[in-house]
Amino acid sequence: METLFQDAAAPLTHFVETHAAWAGAIVFAICFLESLALVSAIVPATVMLIGIGSLAAAGLLDLGTLSLWGIAGAGLGFWISFEAGRRYAKEIEALPWLQRRPELVARGHAFFERWGAMAVFAGRFVGPARVVVPMLAGTLGVEARSFHVANWASAILWAPLLLAPSSIGNWLAREIAALPPPVRASILIALGALVVVAIRAFRGRR
Repeated sequence: METLFQDAAAPLTHFVETHAAWAGAIVFAICFLESLALVSAIVPATVMLIGIGSLAAAGLLDLGTLSLWGIAGAGLGFWISFEAGRRYAKEIEALPWLQRRPELVARGHAFFERWGAMAVFAGRFVGPARVVVPMLAGTLGVEARSFHVANWASAILWAPLLLAPSSIGNWLAREIAALPPPVRASILIALGALVVVAIRAFRGRR
């Protein structure tokens, strides 16, 4: 699957490979636009970020540096969308583009009904919700502190995962395998417990 994404992003990947100095700024721009309310609907960020991340997996770029650029762009995009929702709610809701797509707003409202302020975190990982969730957080009066915690926490996970999912998975597997057996077993049990808790929480919100 990752190979298919890399093939689709080949032109951009080639450009970044030959202009490595621009890689961080390009990742920032992609993550920023993908996290900007409404604009997110037309940005194929997944394809582009996995393509660029393949260069990091090949050792041509630094994954840590790219991730920092991506986190900054993703967090800033949500933040600006949140502030726009707080200050220009009526003007935004009157946009013809948005009025022609009432299902986007409906999905966003459904996210908040189900998750509350945590919709900001969950919405980061769901494409259709990401289009409107940060903006709706502003229009619905979500507390700024709660928003920022969810915003930056989700950005820290989202950007690296899109840049190099297989590389991160391989790295985690190597690190866990190198730990003493008792520690390794404790980590695996804790991860399993977290998965169970997350699944139950999700079902409880349905």
